[in-house]
Amino acid sequence: MVDGDWHLGYDSNSHLPGADLTFGRIDSGIYCLKKPTVTFGDPERGDQPLPGEDGVRMGRDYQRSATVTLELGVDTVDYPAVRWWPPNLLSGTGRMIGSWPKNPMFLELLKASGGTPESWNVDAVAMLRQVWRADSVREGAGRVAWLTHTRAGRSRRLYGRPRDFEIGSEQFTGQGYTPVIARFTAVDDRFYSAAHKEAELWDYYRIGTAPRPGRPGLPSTPEWITQRTATLAVAGDLPVHPTITIYGPCTNPKVTLNGLWSAELALTLKTGEYVIIHAQPWARTVTKFTAAGTSAGSVADKLTRASPRLAKMILVPGRLQAQLSHSRAGLSPRQGPRVKITWRDAYGSW
Repeated sequence: MVDGDWHLGYDSNSHLPGADLTFGRIDSGIYCLKKPTVTFGDPERGDQPLPGEDGVRMGRDYQRSATVTLELGVDTVDYPAVRWWPPNLLSGTGRMIGSWPKNPMFLELLKASGGTPESWNVDAVAMLRQVWRADSVREGAGRVAWLTHTRAGRSRRLYGRPRDFEIGSEQFTGQGYTPVIARFTAVDDRFYSAAHKEAELWDYYRIGTAPRPGRPGLPSTPEWITQRTATLAVAGDLPVHPTITIYGPCTNPKVTLNGLWSAELALTLKTGEYVIIHAQPWARTVTKFTAAGTSAGSVADKLTRASPRLAKMILVPGRLQAQLSHSRAGLSPRQGPRVKITWRDAYGSW
């Protein structure tokens, strides 16, 4: 993506397609008529009156979501904006609506395949409406899309869902132009980095790769490889919720962040099994998976009482220390767990 680009994406689900639509600049055929606006929902305030005296007691406030309003021009005066070639059925797992190659020769080939500016425009508005309808997202609770914008050489995204969609005047549709107003409502008011970060912890036996000193050519010497601590470099302006993946084998795995909070599971994971702790606002799940990668159901009840609620599992900007501990009961010296912590830095604006 380059400056001025917007991208709406979400995953396919079952027989319903996902989306991979880049727009915003003139060469996409769907461009912004004016700078999109971002509005933030009113905070939910916990103020309470003080009985028998002046003033209020200020309680816990909650920040709500952000909404982006996009005024778009669907312009097919010169080229189609639906750029599948050859035509494809937009259904089935892995299929993506709106994806198109950025190749001038491709546009000429597509233009030569037939059609008129009016027919191209009708098809483009229908495609944009299908993207904004977001069938694969809205049919399930917790599923989200992402709206990414690039400016000043950096890309940041909101997580949420496409919502309002309004087709403006069709006065010039016959000439290949139709204005559209579309809105995207985010889950929260954080603008996340498009690139994710990760850190790993592990405690297991690994065969070394370097030959024994002084004996070149001989087999490598086995050595203990452990990394029970790791430094997380969290940038951005706002605290962010991580995803923590714990791979077995281990018993009672515990991940501690800076001594501030610890996520501990009272369970045993066999070799190949793993648990994913999703602390993000749109997920908030703790799920166990088998060695085959299939879900074995929620294990949220296995979080110990000493663990915080998922909403409280946050990473604050700065350098944080993560530490892994677990019980080695029943494990051989060549066995141990691995933990992966992933997150996206969060900002207060694009």
